[in-house]
Amino acid sequence: MTKTPPVADVCLILEGTYPFVTGGVSSWVHDLILSMPDVTFSLLLISASRSLTQKSRYKLPPNIVSFVECFIHDPVVHEETRWRWTPGRTSKMWKAVDRFHREPMDRKGRWFADLMEGYAIPSRRVVHTKDLLLSKKSWHYLVNTYQRRNPGGSFIDYFWTWRAVHMPIFQIVNAETPPAKVYHMVSTGYAGIAGIVAKVRTGRPLLLTEHGIYVKERKIEINRADWIYSEPERVVTVKTTPGVLKEIWIDNFLVMGKLCYDYCDQILTLYGGNMDLQVEFGADPAKLGVIPNGVKMNLFGPLRDVPRPNDGIRRIGFVGRVVPIKDVKCFIKGCKLCADQVPNVQFLVLGPTDEDKQYFKECEALVEMLHMQDKIKFYGSVNVREYYPKLDVFVLTSISEGQPLTILEAMCAGVPTVSTNVGSCAELLLGRTDEDRALGPSGIITNIGQPAETGAALAKLLSDEGLRRQMIESGFKRIDAYYRQDKVFADYRAIYDRWIAAPDASAVAGGAR
Repeated sequence: MTKTPPVADVCLILEGTYPFVTGGVSSWVHDLILSMPDVTFSLLLISASRSLTQKSRYKLPPNIVSFVECFIHDPVVHEETRWRWTPGRTSKMWKAVDRFHREPMDRKGRWFADLMEGYAIPSRRVVHTKDLLLSKKSWHYLVNTYQRRNPGGSFIDYFWTWRAVHMPIFQIVNAETPPAKVYHMVSTGYAGIAGIVAKVRTGRPLLLTEHGIYVKERKIEINRADWIYSEPERVVTVKTTPGVLKEIWIDNFLVMGKLCYDYCDQILTLYGGNMDLQVEFGADPAKLGVIPNGVKMNLFGPLRDVPRPNDGIRRIGFVGRVVPIKDVKCFIKGCKLCADQVPNVQFLVLGPTDEDKQYFKECEALVEMLHMQDKIKFYGSVNVREYYPKLDVFVLTSISEGQPLTILEAMCAGVPTVSTNVGSCAELLLGRTDEDRALGPSGIITNIGQPAETGAALAKLLSDEGLRRQMIESGFKRIDAYYRQDKVFADYRAIYDRWIAAPDASAVAGGAR
């Protein structure tokens, strides 16, 4: 008999991050839990498959009382008893399935609520996974949608795309929900579906913190993806859409994001630009708020006073995962252009290289092609506190970000930054308000995918010691005024206390809309 886990104060719902993946979001989750030792947490992690062996990158704090992992790509076809089966309720369920897929975005919520009641709550379930995947009803529905949406395309490709889009959702809806007083998602998407299920099953408040806007990031990845089949063109045409199969994936994430926003009681993000995107993707402005990332002053502040190496070599550091969304190739090309202008310079790539092994190989090949093997080195996962004192400039070349913790750490450690104009990077380096901007710039902003701009900015900072020193001072003042982690987590503690005390979600904000 499985033992019921204790009721946690907060259940954090995560997707592909903590504790198995390092990075800004994982660090934020770990520090959040550590900052509240008297608050108990449970973790619900959405992972890919049991076959992908994962090793924890963090020592779990003692106030984590349970950990549940849901594997979305391990097909499990549930065929449990339908407790309240009646022909009328089953017919209503299939009607909801059909209307949900046919209705425009702003009218999907009603039918989704019927789907949740008829499927997410086991005691009310009128269909099971086998019905939804293998029944004649589901087959006819699939064929009809294919004929309506992609009649000229490959049915086999449409079938497997449809199955790949829906199977993870079925897995999540059938997964265990750890008991908790508050459920807190760190993204929409699959974690958002798990959060909706938790709220439907328990009636407890549902919170969301988006570091990067999940829907925007998935749209970028899907449009660039080569693993989604596209029909070959018989004639040369100018395409304005990514193709039917990619559209199915994009629409899926758009719908999941909007529904997640609808069910949330409070939605937080890191900066004002993200709030604008959340509204664009369907969030209610009345639910929105901003709490920025924060940096540990006691850990990174003292690094300003650590003596820099006195060997005549200038060092530029990239801190982050070696994955396409970080655009490491742009960094490498910018390094080449900088090295052509500045002598005695080295470039350090500090971050895991095993998340996208093919992309890492492509980056290594690019370094070799540019004859930069003696100047660009990949160090893998490291303790960045040991490296910030060695750096003269920090670089970020991402094509999408929220509010990068690495920029905050570099500013606190006394390292000026060159960053692409993504997320809140311009706010961090140039200031958000008039008072903030009066502190002066703490780095240089470049356009996305422009290695020439990155290289020129690096050369400028390395050649102007006065400018570097001014940016170092401005950055530290900005951190001290606006981005201290102790203040940030105090704000989260106040939010948790408020929602933990609520008898149910509707007591504070009216529940799901």
